[in-house]
Amino acid sequence: MRRFIWATLYVTSGVAVGCFTAFALIQSAGVETVAGDVPWQSRAAAMAGSDAFYVRAHYLLEGRLPPAPSQLGEATAETDDEGRPLTGTCSYVITSTGPLPRWWSIGIVQGTAASAELQTTADSDTAVREADGSVTITAATAPQQGNWLKAPERRRFTLLYSALAETARPLAPPFSIKRGVCS
Repeated sequence: MRRFIWATLYVTSGVAVGCFTAFALIQSAGVETVAGDVPWQSRAAAMAGSDAFYVRAHYLLEGRLPPAPSQLGEATAETDDEGRPLTGTCSYVITSTGPLPRWWSIGIVQGTAASAELQTTADSDTAVREADGSVTITAATAPQQGNWLKAPERRRFTLLYSALAETARPLAPPFSIKRGVCS
């Protein structure tokens, strides 16, 4: 009987460790910084590489279908341009830094997983543009003038950027994220 208990415990621990390491690999596989010193990260390049199985599993574990690389690009940011975590205790100014694609969307996701409840979004159809065509969006807990995304109070959050894939090159979100006033 003692051997049966030890064998069962051994197999159960092996399965638990295997599940944990598979989950950790799925969450970290294929995540790459989009370009240079920007906080945006994407799994788009890994969709066609050796990590494709794990990247697809990441989206499926979140209850979403992976975006089609030739149709839609997606990137996330969990920090501002200076590497500080995005949190509801501060406001953030998200400014376009270059030409915008025909269709784009930025949303706030509560928590660090893109499957968390989407708070608010701004997109190419609803955002108010400046005279020069640029867009400035404020992410804060209290309403702001102009384009405003409601941030969760006193919690970390993630920015989720989606855009039409207009070329075969990797998605580079044309937005900077600057920290504003903190409470």
